[in-house]
Amino acid sequence: MALVLGTNSYVTLEQADAYFDTRLDAGAWVNADSDDQESALVTATQILDNYHYIGVAVSSAQSLAWPRKNAAYYEPKLGTQLGVDDSTYPNRLKFATYELALHLLTNENLLDNKTQTFERIRVGSIEIEDSNNDVTRTPVMPNRVKTFISPLLIDGGTRSWWRAN
Repeated sequence: MALVLGTNSYVTLEQADAYFDTRLDAGAWVNADSDDQESALVTATQILDNYHYIGVAVSSAQSLAWPRKNAAYYEPKLGTQLGVDDSTYPNRLKFATYELALHLLTNENLLDNKTQTFERIRVGSIEIEDSNNDVTRTPVMPNRVKTFISPLLIDGGTRSWWRAN
């Protein structure tokens, strides 16, 4: 399925290209073909769509979690509460989509739960060996993306429990 704004993606390919035109370290995006870029944006949207966001869906028939009505959040950058128009996507959600798509393109096999292990690699006198498989896992959701979406989440992105006595 091709990328369709509002159906399977929060952003268009053109919007993502404009974002990455000015972003440092966007090589994985720039070097990917348009099919892979679209797939990354759709997959990023699918992952982001699984969070519990503020407000409620505008329609029970919509395919994505956004747009939402009755959605207001605290914008740390401005130090104030902002309302979200029920016909648009917040910039924070768009930025999270771009960054997660880049993360997916940068980290091959991230969603396959596969890690690259080295038993022995030798180039001249340089040798790498990993016999105990202590490979660090790359998280599916990087901190940069969490920073963008946390104000849009019902609980602010925390999962802390409390009990009233």
